[in-house]
Amino acid sequence: MISKKYSAVFFGIMMIMMISCESWLDVNDDPNSPSEVSIELVLPTGISSVAWVVGGRYQVLGALWSQHWTQSLGASQYSSIDSYDIISSDFDDREFGELYSGALNDLEFVRKEALKQESWNYFLIATVMQAYTFQILADLYGEIPFSEALKGQDDNITPVYEDGQAVYDSLISRLDYALTRDFEKEDLPEPGKEDIIFDGDMDQWIAFANTLKLKIFIRQSEARPEVARKGVEMLYADEDIEFLETYAVMTNFIDEAGKRNPLYATEIIFLGDNPNLVISNTLLSFMTENGDLDRLDAMFNFPDAGGGHKGLVQGNYNDPDEPAGTNSNSYSKPVFDPNYPVFLMMLSESLLLQAEAIIRYDVDSYSEAKKKYNDAIEASFYLYGFSNAENFYGPGQIYAFPAEGSPPERFIEAIIVQKWICLANFQSLETFFEHNRTHYPKESPVPGDDQDYEAGEFTVSVNNVTSGRFPRRLLFPESEYARNPNTPPRKEVWEKIWWDVKEEEQ
Repeated sequence: MISKKYSAVFFGIMMIMMISCESWLDVNDDPNSPSEVSIELVLPTGISSVAWVVGGRYQVLGALWSQHWTQSLGASQYSSIDSYDIISSDFDDREFGELYSGALNDLEFVRKEALKQESWNYFLIATVMQAYTFQILADLYGEIPFSEALKGQDDNITPVYEDGQAVYDSLISRLDYALTRDFEKEDLPEPGKEDIIFDGDMDQWIAFANTLKLKIFIRQSEARPEVARKGVEMLYADEDIEFLETYAVMTNFIDEAGKRNPLYATEIIFLGDNPNLVISNTLLSFMTENGDLDRLDAMFNFPDAGGGHKGLVQGNYNDPDEPAGTNSNSYSKPVFDPNYPVFLMMLSESLLLQAEAIIRYDVDSYSEAKKKYNDAIEASFYLYGFSNAENFYGPGQIYAFPAEGSPPERFIEAIIVQKWICLANFQSLETFFEHNRTHYPKESPVPGDDQDYEAGEFTVSVNNVTSGRFPRRLLFPESEYARNPNTPPRKEVWEKIWWDVKEEEQ
């Protein structure tokens, strides 16, 4: 997270998107009773429900499985996630259930009512937020309830599960439909403070929709290369296309009960502001070796005992070589704050998606891909209040973009590794997906404490229960098996999602 030392700079950047936060979580209306509620009231509840899950428990999952964080010694809250010992009741009602019965249900109400009213601004916002949420679920589970979901208890309580490819195709169609509505219609309602992402700026929602489409196509780069190529080429064929050049972020958190950052509210405050999560040696070794110390200092606190940063080999929370009584205070811990924002998409992610699209599909020049890549690193440094990013991406520097004509994989590796760094502590779940798609950062053939270990390479959790296999997915929720006979057969946590087809480099 953002060091308090630089929080003033960060929140200065965010202020242009801030809105009143007096009652953003106080909307408890039932969207199934449309005579009593309006789309203006339901929209912020749906958005905040997405942010609550994505910025809460899913951030912990992503950070542990992306090897940004690991479970500390002397505690066990996250040991099952860190050891890949996931069961089907994990991430069930609080996450899967909340997204379907809360977020997606609310957003569906907004979509339907906005469609009736031809309120195309609200229709687009709800469609984008739904697509964003459905993609996350499809990427976590592979198959999800989709076209038959959200019909209401009287219509269909046992929806079929649809494979991720079908979901992806439908999401593109939905986004295309929403983007081609008549936004110039007279008397079109204009969202205001109820839009807790862009404060009613529809140009930003259009850019977010375009960038989400880009992400959906890029995610299929290995599994459906022609679908990905054609999709990206169609996007870039529009000379007026705009991608996100800012943050899709929910900023209106304050240090009051019910209004705190979801990760802080659900995971931190109950531990006396002392999270049992520490920096993974995977991330620490990479940033240290590359001299990326300013960002490292801003992202993680120093151990209480003083000295430099100290990390733990991934999943080594029972390290027998540590003295008795050693706990999280002996290691560097991520910085948390109750009023930190929840990022749905960071500027660095948007820029790196664009850089990858250009490199993979030749839809723009090498120089433009390089600029997007450099700008992404610049945005990450600036987020923490630093202006020295060029010392890292400039000519001959450690993060310099590969030279024109380099092997394609060198570009992809550089882009994905930077995404892994830039999104750390904020969008870690996204870096988990990207690692599974590309297998960058590379996966180490030796343990993290081996003398031949290469800094930044992923290592299987020391206490893994998967016979040395990395996690690739969540398991279908137990509640679904109890009530929906259409739930697919049980999976294992190491079984790949449909788009994860690239072979790991040896």
